[in-house]
Amino acid sequence: MANSGGLSMKAASKPAILILHTGGTFGMMPVAPTDTLAPSDIQEVLQRFLPELEKIADLSVEVVFNLDSADLQIHHWQCLAEQIFHQLDRYDGFVIIHGTDAMVYTAAALSFMLQNLPKPVVLTGSQRPIAEIRSDARSNLINAVELATHPIPEVGIFFGTSLFRGNRTIKYSTVEFNAFVSPNYPVLASVGLDVKVSHSALLPQPAGPPRLCPAMSQAVQVVRYFPGMPAEPLLRWVDHPVEAVVIEALGLGNVAVRENSLIPAVRALTEAGKVVAISSQCLHGGVDLSRYANGRALLEAGAVGVGDMTTETTIVKLMHLLGCHAGDPQRIRQQLVTPLAGEISPA
Repeated sequence: MANSGGLSMKAASKPAILILHTGGTFGMMPVAPTDTLAPSDIQEVLQRFLPELEKIADLSVEVVFNLDSADLQIHHWQCLAEQIFHQLDRYDGFVIIHGTDAMVYTAAALSFMLQNLPKPVVLTGSQRPIAEIRSDARSNLINAVELATHPIPEVGIFFGTSLFRGNRTIKYSTVEFNAFVSPNYPVLASVGLDVKVSHSALLPQPAGPPRLCPAMSQAVQVVRYFPGMPAEPLLRWVDHPVEAVVIEALGLGNVAVRENSLIPAVRALTEAGKVVAISSQCLHGGVDLSRYANGRALLEAGAVGVGDMTTETTIVKLMHLLGCHAGDPQRIRQQLVTPLAGEISPA
C-alpha cells in the first residue's frame, strides 16, 4: 500500500485501485482525555485495521482533503473529478472514503462531471469509526475495494451489503448500518457469501472517450412545500440571481392552486427566465404533473416535473446544467428530464 507520492509494490495479477480519502466518520480516532472523535492519518489507519486489503488489489492512497462532508463545496467535487479523470489510465478502479451526510450529492456530481466513465468509482464510508469494535467501516471498505475491481462503468455507493447507482441513492437513516437506499432503481450488486453483480442494471460501457465536465453553478434554491405555505418566498427569487428553483411537492407533484396558490409565483419565475423543477416528497415513485389538475397547473405555468429523480440529484443536475448551459433555460429544461448518467427513467 502506497500513499500519495509514495512507492507501491505492484503484482501483475492484481488490479490497481486508488483510494481517495476525503474525511468523514470512517477514519476518525478518539482523542484523550475526552475520547472526542477527530480526523486521523488514514494511511496508518488502513495499515493498522485493514492490512488484508492488499489481498484484493494493489492499493494506492491519496488524501484529497479531510473534512466533514457537510463542509464540502463545488470546488471539492471538481477536485475529486479531476483527480479521477487524470488517473483513469493508471488504475482499474477508484474508491472514495467519504462522510455519509453529503455522500449522495458528491456521487451525483461525479456522475455528471465524469462523462463516458469506463471504470468503477465507488463511494463508501461508515456510521461508526473503524477504531470502534462494532464498526461497519471495515466491511464497507473491503467490499467497496472488491467491487472496484469489477467492470462497473459508473459512480456507485456501497453501504451495508449493496452497491447502488450513486445518483439514484438517498441516505434514509442516521442510525442503521444499511443507511442508504435506492427507491426507484435496483441495486447494482449485492454482497453476501458471494458478490453478485446485476449486469442488466449497469450502465453500458461508453462508446466514446471519457470527458471531464467540471462546470457547476451555485445558483439553485430549494423549497419544501407544505399546506399553508405562502408564495412570497418564491416571488423574492424573481429578481434575484437565482437561476433555478426546486420545489419539493406533495405526491405526484401537487401544490396549492386555490388559497395561497403557488401558480402565479411559478409563472413569474418562469417568465423571468428561471427553471422551476418539481420533485416529490415521496421516496418511491415520482412526479407526474399531468395526473391531477393541481400538477397540470404547475405544468402550464412553466414548471418541469423531474419524474423519478431524487431531489438531491435534481439539485446537483441543475447545478451541472447551469454551469454548462448558462443563459439557456429552455435547453436546461430539456436536459433536466433527459437521462445523462442513468439518474432518471426515460419518459
